[in-house]
Order: sequence, then C-alpha cells, then structure tokens
Amino acid sequence: MTAVTHYFKNVVDSVKTTLIGLGITGKYLLQKPITVQYPDERLPIPNRYRGIHYLEQEKCIDCLACARACPIDCIEMDAVRHGKELEWISFTLDYQKCMFCELCVYPCPKDCIHMGTEFAFVSYDRSEFVHDLLSYRGMARDAKVRMVEAEKKKKAKEEAKKAKEGAQAAVVAEAADDEGEEASSEDA
Repeated sequence: MTAVTHYFKNVVDSVKTTLIGLGITGKYLLQKPITVQYPDERLPIPNRYRGIHYLEQEKCIDCLACARACPIDCIEMDAVRHGKELEWISFTLDYQKCMFCELCVYPCPKDCIHMGTEFAFVSYDRSEFVHDLLSYRGMARDAKVRMVEAEKKKKAKEEAKKAKEGAQAAVVAEAADDEGEEASSEDA
C-alpha cells in the first residue's frame, strides 16, 4: 500500500468514526437529560445498600456481639449496668477503618444495629470519621423511672425482711423468757 492510499484510508476512517460518534450524540440530543444534580437530587438507593450505621439504642443490651464480630475492631462500646438498666457512655464507630462488610449486623441478638442508606461522607478532618451512634448519653427517662421503682421495691423488701426477722427474734426471746419462768417456778 502506498503512502497516498494509506493517507486517504486514514481520512475515510476518521470521517466514519466521527459520524458514528455524532450519531450517538444526535440520538441523545433530543431526549430528556438523565444527569442528576447531586446535592439537590439523589438517585434511589437499593434496599441492601451498606451505608453509614445507625443504632436503635433503646433495644441495645450492650452484649458486645457486634464489636466482637467486627474483623477490624472499629466498634467501641462503653456502658454501665444498673441492674437491668444501661447508662450509656459511648458507642463509636471508626469509619477510617470500617470496610462496610455488615458482619456487625448479623450477630446482634436484639437486631439493634443496622446499615443505613446515608453515603455522603466528605470531610477535611479525619477525626470526623469517628462517629458516635448514640442518640442520648446516660440513661433513658423511662429506664431511670424503672430503676427508681426497682430501688423502692428493694428497700420495701429489705424493710419487710428486717421487720420479719425482728418479729421472729421477739418470738424467740419471748419463748426463752417463758421457758425461763417455767424453770424458775418449777425450782420453787
């Protein structure tokens, strides 16, 4: 093939590929645009999407099953038990480490930790990637009420037990006095 034919073949191929590209562009030119203006509009998210976690704190029993199941130890939980009630201190998840594997969700016996659909995770500071999932700290109001009621019941039981023990001691002392009187009357 000569240089001139090679040149004209390249020109024809260039025109062909340009027309193919313009054909595709022309096909979409008159259609409604499919671009999503991201901050204002969002595409629908699938149901099984693994986004930022959320916690149903009222259900959580601080069993640490999610923290133990996490393969990279990015979950840290801290709570104090008051009988059956929990006083929450922290429940943090470090998203610098998290690989969104969803392994923390399945072992939870109360089904209280879930993968959410939120995905916007932009920050200038790495410290913002450590999220505290608690909606409140300390104890819930109804938990405080239940704890106070349980303490009142416990005090009432203790007082009843002391009163019963005191009554039993009085009966034993009275019986001992009776026996002592009988013994002294028999001696006389």
